Amino acid sequence: MKTEAPDAPPTEFSGNELVSNHFASIQAFGTDLAEERPGRVLNWFRQVVTLLGIAAFHGSLSFIACLCVLLTVRFVFFTQQVDVVGILWFVAAIAVGGLIGLLQLTIVSRYEEYPFHLLLARRLRRVIQGRQNPVVSPSDEGARFCEIVPQERWKLLRLETASDLAWVRIDHNGVWMEGDRNRYHFPPSSILGAIPQSFTPAGGWAQLHAAMIYVRTENGPEEIPVVYRDFRFAEMNSAERCRQRDAMVEAICEIARGSEYEPICVPMDTNPSQASDTPASNNPYAPPPMTSHTGA
Repeated sequence: MKTEAPDAPPTEFSGNELVSNHFASIQAFGTDLAEERPGRVLNWFRQVVTLLGIAAFHGSLSFIACLCVLLTVRFVFFTQQVDVVGILWFVAAIAVGGLIGLLQLTIVSRYEEYPFHLLLARRLRRVIQGRQNPVVSPSDEGARFCEIVPQERWKLLRLETASDLAWVRIDHNGVWMEGDRNRYHFPPSSILGAIPQSFTPAGGWAQLHAAMIYVRTENGPEEIPVVYRDFRFAEMNSAERCRQRDAMVEAICEIARGSEYEPICVPMDTNPSQASDTPASNNPYAPPPMTSHTGA
């Protein structure tokens, strides 16, 4: 599967090529793509083992923090004579305990799944590197680590939400996603639009931000909720993930041609009065024109 458009468009199209460009492609590894095996990054056993490891990590940090607190209490209330060594132990206990407590509080309150998604991203990166012809490489410019979370799973526990993990890239040829279980390609003429949505799964504190992508498939329209999941510690706050989600929605709307071959939203530097003068499309598969909900 080619990811770049040819230098010049062909002069003639076969009927099958014309129709296939109007449909999104979702291919499962191991069945539709028999030569490629699914990565099994989302394997239930691996997720449980990973979460137990993360729980042990936080438990170890909590133990160290409690030990620092006990040393501080002992120095303040049970030390009769204060010497230089005792003062050094007291200062070290306060510094180490404070840093560990601040680290845990930051992770839990801002992005409690940070260690978990860091490991998932690395595993999927290794899986993609072992494939023959991935449509997206994690090293591609603009590639984002995301997960696909159907709406019926939004109120489930965090471990049960994602149906697939994927590295996503958006360009003029459409939306490309190289997933753990499936490979996705949404040509511009198959994309009906995209809108932003946010939700908080059960048992979680941090809000998740999804780009709801609406595409036309051979079986009818489908909704693909793509949740941006940044795993970089410095940019893991909810506001940054929301900004990245909005940028993804805007990029998809700019290339969407599924509704009469026109963008779902008008770019900011485009005169809306000019957009209405565009001639109607002859796409036989196009639904009625859609209205953008992105605010653009």
